[in-house]
Amino acid sequence: MALVGYTNAGKSTLFNALTKAAVLESPRMFATLDPTLRSVSLPSKRKVLLSDTVGFIRNLPHTLVSSFRATLEEVQRASLVLHVSDASSPLSAEQDAQVDEVLKELEAGDKPKLHIKNKVDLLPPKQRDSLRDDASTVHVSAAKGVGLSTLLDRIDQTLAEDATSRVRLRVPQKEGKALAMLEAQSRIYSRQYADGVVELEAEIPESVARRMRAWLVN
Repeated sequence: MALVGYTNAGKSTLFNALTKAAVLESPRMFATLDPTLRSVSLPSKRKVLLSDTVGFIRNLPHTLVSSFRATLEEVQRASLVLHVSDASSPLSAEQDAQVDEVLKELEAGDKPKLHIKNKVDLLPPKQRDSLRDDASTVHVSAAKGVGLSTLLDRIDQTLAEDATSRVRLRVPQKEGKALAMLEAQSRIYSRQYADGVVELEAEIPESVARRMRAWLVN
C-alpha cells in the first residue's frame, strides 16, 4: 500500500500512527523525499507493507522531478493507494484534483484507492459531527488517533491480495502447529472444545485457508 497526498496533508503523521514508526513530520515541502516502508497489522491479522511518499504539489520544480518520481515508484507497485487529504484546508478539493491528476500521469489512476480525509479535529464541531464515512472515504485525525480502527477495518475489506473469508473449522487439539497458526494469522470469533477437537469460527486469509483445508467445515 502507498500513502499519497498533497504536501502537508498529514501523511507522515498517519504513517507513524498506523505503523508506530518515527518518521519526520514536517509541514516543510519535500520533508519526505525517500519513501519509508513499514509493516502494518490489519484486524484480520494480515500483515501488509505501507510506504510513505513525498507530498504532491502543483508545478513541481524541474530540478526535483527525478527525485520526486523515484519516490513514487512505490505508488506504481502498490496494491492499494491511500489518498490522504487535509479536510481542514479550504483548498482541499483543488488539492485532491491535483493528486488525482498526478496519479493518472503515473498510470496509477485506476488502482484501488481509499480516500482518507485527515485533520478532522481541526474542523468546527458542527461540521465534524456531520461527517459520514462511506465505502471509499474514511475521516480521521492521525494526530489525535481518531478513526484509525475504522480505517484499518476498511483497508482490510478493500485489499484484494490474500483476501480473507469467514469460515468454520474443526481442528484436532493435537494439531498444535495449525492452531498456533490460526491464533497468529486469523481473527477468531468463537472457539469451543469438544471430544479432542477445537471448533472455531474465524476470518482467515486465503493463504492460511489452503493450509487448513482438511479441517474446514462446509
